[in-house]
Amino acid sequence: MPQYPFCRRGGSYSNRHTGGVLLLPLVCLLTFGIHTGRCQSVPAFSEDFESGQLDKSVWTELVQGDATLKIQSDKAAHGKYSLMVHYPANAARSLAFILHGPLPEALKQRHFGRVYVLVTPPLPQNHTVMIPVGDGDYPLSKFQEIGESRGTWQPSYQQNRFQVGRGETVKHAGEIPKDKWFCLEWEFNDDPNSYVLWVDGEKVDENRLPFKDETKNLVGGFVQAGFGLRVWGPVTEAFDVYYDDIALDAKRIGTLK
Repeated sequence: MPQYPFCRRGGSYSNRHTGGVLLLPLVCLLTFGIHTGRCQSVPAFSEDFESGQLDKSVWTELVQGDATLKIQSDKAAHGKYSLMVHYPANAARSLAFILHGPLPEALKQRHFGRVYVLVTPPLPQNHTVMIPVGDGDYPLSKFQEIGESRGTWQPSYQQNRFQVGRGETVKHAGEIPKDKWFCLEWEFNDDPNSYVLWVDGEKVDENRLPFKDETKNLVGGFVQAGFGLRVWGPVTEAFDVYYDDIALDAKRIGTLK
């Protein structure tokens, strides 16, 4: 088990041992600032990209075809930097993700996530994978997904391991904001298999994701989280998705104030 530093900005794990308690107020000042008059707890994992480069000890890049990703400073939700994923027009069989794992043991059955997102211009009409969280080895894995289809959210369970067969359970939710930064939050649960989505603090959808007759432990433990793009089908217009201020925890994280 690796030893994680106490809230290292730019891809970090918090250290919740008693030796870090006295540092907590300072960490909150550095990470969240004073806006509410109280200190927010530090997420189990966070990434703000403020180092200006992708930390290869934290993230693995998965890029195929014409899609690309980079840390850039033209657009950011907070601070100076964010992750930009670009999908060019007419790209086929392309994907670009940053993947992190293994996730902490406390997040394997149920976890909460938060990320700031900017979509510009709108996403294509075809199914577009954005955030897969699963048992590792994406895309040949079992995972719960936050995706898009026809301008709306498409949460789903995806079973893509060849040895157990392929299939999916798909739901649809509200319209995805475009051309502006918004805060996306989620809860993924593996027992029972279910999700909750929030946009800018407001609940968008809540549902279960059974697969055939199974209702729990479909993923078998959340081990790897990904952020990026994969479009199933043709792309007629180039588009970009930006990700900033990623956080994962065992309880709901909330928006940055």
